[in-house]
Amino acid sequence: MTHSKKKKNSSLIDVRLNDIQAIHPAIQNAVATTANLIYASAPDDYSEPALHCLLVIHPIHVVKLEGKLYVIAGFRSYELACLRLSEGAQITCILHTSLASEELSDIAIIDIAGSPIMHSLGPKYVQQLQTLALSFSHRASLLFPKLKSIRRIRGQKKTSD
Repeated sequence: MTHSKKKKNSSLIDVRLNDIQAIHPAIQNAVATTANLIYASAPDDYSEPALHCLLVIHPIHVVKLEGKLYVIAGFRSYELACLRLSEGAQITCILHTSLASEELSDIAIIDIAGSPIMHSLGPKYVQQLQTLALSFSHRASLLFPKLKSIRRIRGQKKTSD
């Protein structure tokens, strides 16, 4: 059973983890480009209550395809949920509707490239960005202009005139 709250072309829904089929077929290749990257944390680094809280803060984004739910963003959240929670665990997701195939791809790339950019704290930040820039080249540089020149990312401060 799902509960929902509507907002434009997306709504919050509560689903069981096993109601989600997999990564959306149209974006599996984009997600696979980062499969060899190693995350700093392991599933056991999270308690179940902490992971449930993180899934509210960083929800899994899904779409319906032929009546089934598929992940289009929140890939790390989905991966951790699958590895750490029971299949019947109730989680809150964001259900997107009326997305074009290019939008699916953009949302996936924004999640994969944008999340590390936004949340990175360590000295490997530039290395992470270089890996992402190589993985997604042209499309990522359109979505994240600073990826065109990695040197522009570090140490540059905005100046006011």
